[in-house]
Amino acid sequence: MKVAIIGCRGIPARYGGFETFAEVLAQGLAEFGHEVFVFSLPEFQRIPFSHPKIKRVFIKASKISFLEKVSMSSFSILHSAFSERNDVIIFLGVSGGLVMWLPKILGTRTLVNVDGLEWKRSRWGGFIKFALKTLERLAVKWSDVVVADSVAIGEYVVSEYSKKYEFIPYGVDACSYQPEDWLQVKDKHQLERNGYYLIVGRHVPENNFDISIRGFLQSTSRKKLVIVSNLKEMEKSPSERVIFTGPIYDRPKLYALRANAFAYVHGHSVGGTNPSLLEAISSKNVVLAYDVPYNREVLNEYGYYYKDENELSKLIGFMEKYFREIDKAKIFDFYEKILEEKYNWDIVIRKYEQLVH
Repeated sequence: MKVAIIGCRGIPARYGGFETFAEVLAQGLAEFGHEVFVFSLPEFQRIPFSHPKIKRVFIKASKISFLEKVSMSSFSILHSAFSERNDVIIFLGVSGGLVMWLPKILGTRTLVNVDGLEWKRSRWGGFIKFALKTLERLAVKWSDVVVADSVAIGEYVVSEYSKKYEFIPYGVDACSYQPEDWLQVKDKHQLERNGYYLIVGRHVPENNFDISIRGFLQSTSRKKLVIVSNLKEMEKSPSERVIFTGPIYDRPKLYALRANAFAYVHGHSVGGTNPSLLEAISSKNVVLAYDVPYNREVLNEYGYYYKDENELSKLIGFMEKYFREIDKAKIFDFYEKILEEKYNWDIVIRKYEQLVH
């Protein structure tokens, strides 16, 4: 079958979890024998990528932040319907909601992964929140199958739209690296093994960098806080103990940072299953997580939770005082179980492949 993937910026992955997911999904569906079309921004033409059964289709989009995904997804749907004539479209996010009626009336099977309720993000003003909520409603209405990457998101779909959903989370790769990868990042940022807390994510309000930084500096910890994000190296650092590395696209080096951290601080408060949290689990990081249902769904009783900087500060003090007494073997056994049984790319791809038919 001819399967289109619409809604990510493009492949190969350079930006974040959604692009990684799109790349893995495309390759997995191609291995099942499908012809896969991944709609991508023109800038991805400069990045080499080759697969005999995967075609990248480059679509120009608006340069305005909010309109970029909406325009790209809408143009991609038109191209898919009238040029590529795909049999199935998998939508990543709801940005194509305005035009999703078109493949529906043409008889094209449509799946939508509603992602993490984009309209709830505080960076958007009232009008854009309304527009995003409208896109979400239309996407859910016109889709044949709604996919939720967390049960909490799925329950929202049921309560808000009275529509059934399929629960399919994300997977995660093994976080492997070579000794020289650790030596390079260690020397560059003057780090020691177990000598720092780690944050990986985009610098947006919903990831609560401000709470994480204030909570860390409020604690008595002598360790460092390393933040891997879109902020430039050392930009806006409030203390020499807070290190901004800038973005790290070299995966083994990022894995090395994860594997040698004392603990991982996960401040994400909006969205479903977050890929950076899964990578922390794969790296066997003890996780201090912002207390929201999405994070509890993944970590269960094996995470440590906070709601503000005061709670995080106390939690850091607790971790450093009692770290040796924490049953890390029990935590890591839980990690291995959920990575094998739930957050497993093979399982994820098979579930999507079953829905494609």
